[in-house]
Amino acid sequence: MEQPKRVIVGHDLGVGGKAAMRSAAVVAERCGAALLIVHVVEPLDAFQRLSHPLTSPYTLEDIVQKVGARLQALAKSPEFDHLHPEYEVRTGKPFVELITAARACLADLIVVGDTSGSEELLGSTSERILRKTPIPVMVAKKPLSREAKTFLIPTDFSSCSRQAAEEALVLGKCFDARLVFFHVLDSRRSLATRYAHELGVTVQMPLPSPEEMEPEWEAFLSGLQLENVDWEKHTGEGQAANAIVGEAKHRQADIIVMGSHGRSGLSHTLLGSVTEKVVRIAHCAVLTVRPDAFKFEMP
Repeated sequence: MEQPKRVIVGHDLGVGGKAAMRSAAVVAERCGAALLIVHVVEPLDAFQRLSHPLTSPYTLEDIVQKVGARLQALAKSPEFDHLHPEYEVRTGKPFVELITAARACLADLIVVGDTSGSEELLGSTSERILRKTPIPVMVAKKPLSREAKTFLIPTDFSSCSRQAAEEALVLGKCFDARLVFFHVLDSRRSLATRYAHELGVTVQMPLPSPEEMEPEWEAFLSGLQLENVDWEKHTGEGQAANAIVGEAKHRQADIIVMGSHGRSGLSHTLLGSVTEKVVRIAHCAVLTVRPDAFKFEMP
C-alpha cells in the first residue's frame, strides 16, 4: 500500500463539513497529499420549487457562483492556504457527484463529516458513499488531531480486514501512531443455541480461549510490515460494534480503521453491518476500507 496522494473532502458548508475539512487537511499534510474540496448543490425538482414557501429566490447558477466564492475563500484561508487545495462545485445527487469526482481525480481517500453521535442513520450522503464507493472513506465525527497517536484496527481475520490493517499501517506511519489490533469474540447466542431448550437439546458453545485464537492472530499478522511500528493485539468479548466503540473510548483512539465486509460464516466474526453501526455510534473518526473485489455501480 502507498501513502494517499489525493484526498477529496465533501464539504456541506455546515458543522459536519468543517470537521471533514480539518480532518482531510490533517491527512493531506501528514501524508503529503493533494487536497480537493467539493460541494454538491442538489437542484430542487419542480414540485419542491412550487410547493416550498421558503424556496431560494436565487437561480441554480447564482447558488453555484456563491458557493464557489465561499470555497475559494476557504481554500485561501490561513488555516489551509499552505496546502494549496483545489475546489469544485458540482450539481446533482451529492453522493453520486462526490464519488464521480473522486474517480475523476483518482482520489485515494474520501472524507465526509457526520456529527450525529447516535444510532440513527448517518446523513444520507455519508451512508450512501460508505456503501457505494470502492475507495477508503473517512467519516469525521470531529476534527482529526494533527497529533493523532492511537489507531484502533478491528479485525475478524478476513481478507477485507487485512486490507484495512494495511491501510492503517500506511496512515499510522504518517502519524507515527500506535496501532492496536482488536478482535471481538461475539458473546451473543446464535439462533440455534437461543432455542436449544425449546428443541429439547443441550448446546454448549464456549468462546475460544486466547490460546485457541493465537493461530488466527499469527496468520493475520503474518506479512504485515510491522517493523519499527508501535503495535499490540488484543482480543475482547461482547457485542461486536459496542465492544469496538468501547475499546476505542478506553484506548482514547483518534481513529478506527476497519474493513467494510467480513466473513459472516463464523459466529464470532462479523464486519459489514457491524462496520456501519460502528460508524454511527463512534465518537472518533472511522476509516472504512472496501475489499478489492468491490465494484461501484452508478445508481
